Amino acid sequence: MAITIISEPSGVNLAYRPIVYKWSSNASYLKYCIVEVLINSVRVSAISVQLDTGSTTNFTLDTSQVAQTNLSFHLNAINSTGVIGSFNSQKSIQLKIYEVTESAGEIVTAYVPDNASNSNYQHLTSVSLIVNWLLSHLDYATFNQDNYSLTSNTKKFLTDTPFKKSIELDTDEFIGILKHAGIAGKNFKLEILTYNSANALLNTDNIDIPEWNAAYVTVPNNTYLTLAVGTKNLINSGVSLTNVAYYTIKIINDDGDKSETKRFDIVDSCSQDVRIHWANKYGKQDSYTFKGNVQEEIQHKASTFNKAQGLTYSSDARGVTVIQNTTNSNFNAYSKSMGRDEYQWLSNILTNKTAFVEIGNNYFPIIIDDGTILKTDEKDMPIQFVLNYSFANATKGFRG
Repeated sequence: MAITIISEPSGVNLAYRPIVYKWSSNASYLKYCIVEVLINSVRVSAISVQLDTGSTTNFTLDTSQVAQTNLSFHLNAINSTGVIGSFNSQKSIQLKIYEVTESAGEIVTAYVPDNASNSNYQHLTSVSLIVNWLLSHLDYATFNQDNYSLTSNTKKFLTDTPFKKSIELDTDEFIGILKHAGIAGKNFKLEILTYNSANALLNTDNIDIPEWNAAYVTVPNNTYLTLAVGTKNLINSGVSLTNVAYYTIKIINDDGDKSETKRFDIVDSCSQDVRIHWANKYGKQDSYTFKGNVQEEIQHKASTFNKAQGLTYSSDARGVTVIQNTTNSNFNAYSKSMGRDEYQWLSNILTNKTAFVEIGNNYFPIIIDDGTILKTDEKDMPIQFVLNYSFANATKGFRG
């Protein structure tokens, strides 16, 4: 008996895109295969895989659902600096394949459900990587992963923010990067150029990305990283923002390879600012400050029961008694006027709705309501984004 791999994933694979394995078996009296899926070398699933329709030898398995289940969004720590790892948003995937045959009317297989370390499989696939990255079916037409590999010029960050973005002082901001070409010693750096209000260059600073100095062949190492690029993060990294009106960032190396450029305009903060962080389609953290009006509505909901009253008066006797009261706040946060590019990026917050509001250097999970809307003018141009949200954790009162 032997398993022959027809095709299998390699390199970096998107969890929300088919991750397909195809193989054939020359076993006699073959019935089906059992596949153990290993995530970070740990068995997380065992799947019965039937023969392809019309075939007596070939099998196909899409493991994207298993990948999605075992990956999660990573919320970056406030006050972070430099390069941040991928944590639970990137893992490795590998399959153990066991043939199941029939002999003298009995089912025969080397698969043992109680043995997660079984080495009697017929085939062990190569290791590849999975990342928590969302890709819609419409994206298939134009998506090219090489656009995010730092191998030449104008390669992309893992965000769809417009080229120019506003940011306040003392603010965290993060941006994702995927991978490099795999050649050692290119000395990748994040280059920060700071400018004053007259557009004069003030300083050039660099933050090293030492994780990308190591070589790899097939499976990239130190991929799917995050860079801390907010005003607070840069100051904590030793970058001076004194008299700075705006700054730009891009990745560079000794060979002249570089990423696209992003610009951050430093603006004043005010007490009504609402800073929202969310998981973008790349599985990385995007952020935006709503600087318009904020409306708050406090809602109460009580659960009650009818309690029997005594025959004589008592101030403690009440017919309707509250079991418990629940309180939560609903908010409407308004943006300032915006252009279509900014709106198209900001509307991505409605795709995943994994979001947090930052209050006093702490993250609080929120629920984004379906009533969130875009306001447009008479020419259907976007002018304002209104985010309706509430805290994910309501406040509960004493039990009655």
